[in-house]
Amino acid sequence: MDIMIAGAGTVGYSLARSLSFRHSVVVIDKDQEKLDRFEDEVDILTIKGDVEDPKTYTALLYDKVDLFIAVTDSDEANLLSTLVVEDVVEVKRKIVRLKNDGFLKSHVLEKLHIDYAVFPDITTANKVKALLAFPKANNVKVFHQTRLKLISVKVNKSMSFRVRDLCSDMVHVAGIEREKVFFIPSDTEEIRQHDLVYFFGDVSAIESIAQKIENAMPASIKKVVIFGANMQAQKIAKVLIEKDLEIKMIEKERRLCKDASAFLEGRVRIIHAAYDDHRLFEEEGIKHADMVIAAGKNDEKNIVKCVEAKEYGIPKVVAINNDKSYYDLMHKMGVVVVRGSKAGAHYAILEKISSSAIVTQRLFCGGRAVLFMRKVYRDSPLIGKQLTLKKVPPSDVLLIREEKIYKMSEIHQIAENDIIVMFGTADAKDEMEAWIYAQ
Repeated sequence: MDIMIAGAGTVGYSLARSLSFRHSVVVIDKDQEKLDRFEDEVDILTIKGDVEDPKTYTALLYDKVDLFIAVTDSDEANLLSTLVVEDVVEVKRKIVRLKNDGFLKSHVLEKLHIDYAVFPDITTANKVKALLAFPKANNVKVFHQTRLKLISVKVNKSMSFRVRDLCSDMVHVAGIEREKVFFIPSDTEEIRQHDLVYFFGDVSAIESIAQKIENAMPASIKKVVIFGANMQAQKIAKVLIEKDLEIKMIEKERRLCKDASAFLEGRVRIIHAAYDDHRLFEEEGIKHADMVIAAGKNDEKNIVKCVEAKEYGIPKVVAINNDKSYYDLMHKMGVVVVRGSKAGAHYAILEKISSSAIVTQRLFCGGRAVLFMRKVYRDSPLIGKQLTLKKVPPSDVLLIREEKIYKMSEIHQIAENDIIVMFGTADAKDEMEAWIYAQ
């Protein structure tokens, strides 16, 4: 595809790096310093120019592009650029990143013919909210095709279970992360202490298994402390308010405290901290929290706050993180990682580009693993057929029928409303994608 990216910040840079392997990519930004980062690392075309100026696109001499992605730090620039580019270049699809979730309820996106809008702050907030419903989880992924979920749980008990002992028609072990490596286990693989196990299936069935393999996380969460009062932290607090929790928000910057108080309508206790050290845990009673969420803008400071919380014995600590290079470190320390707005936007856009009306793609395990899901609709040519697994790339292939899980080898004929699910490593993504689209 020919892809044009407006914005060369963190999200634009990471998208260009990921997409340039398979597509022709152009990145536009008025900041030459940002564009210079691409020169030695990514094989793309960079253009210095204002994404809101029609002259920028005229100079490109492009008649059409397959995809236009607007990911600057300004909502106004992102929206206007999608309108301006279309006046000069024929655009097949448009994707934008937006901070203001008020656009979710407006008709602006529809009027601008925007195919998909990413609201990463809301996505991050909802991921944190999902952890409340399943306190023992490290991560929870939901799907629109089925009520079954992908939930990761850290094993902290010494045990002697094998994968087959934990699987049923309600739960499947979709993968294991062990010593920084993700793999698809065999039925006879032994589950080890410190493994991060990815379960796919019914929530109540996964909860029952979690009770057997995990005893460090709280059974329920009532008291929550959020470090940071930026907009992302505020949106996290906003979705948690509905859960009838005792929430405290800690922030050093007075202006952000005032902003958070207004946004949250006084429903969260906001503490303006003149200092940022261990005294907070004692003097503000933070050490009694069930869950601490480090949601500041700085990944390193978020990690430090999580380490301090762990030292005080707080059972569940969550770091909002944008730099995946810290992923292994945080998992090793027992810190739950939730993608921040920049990382969330990156992955959401990649997944949307690779997904279609037929197939959904999800990345997990810090981008090391991938899931493909295809629902069989009424007019599908798959109905009545038996899928051959002889040429399946390295992966695990399942079928969901009436919310029960089967191995594909057990199914002799595909039926309407069946769902095909594939799990594999990111290295096998292209092969898996080709296989599931070819069926």
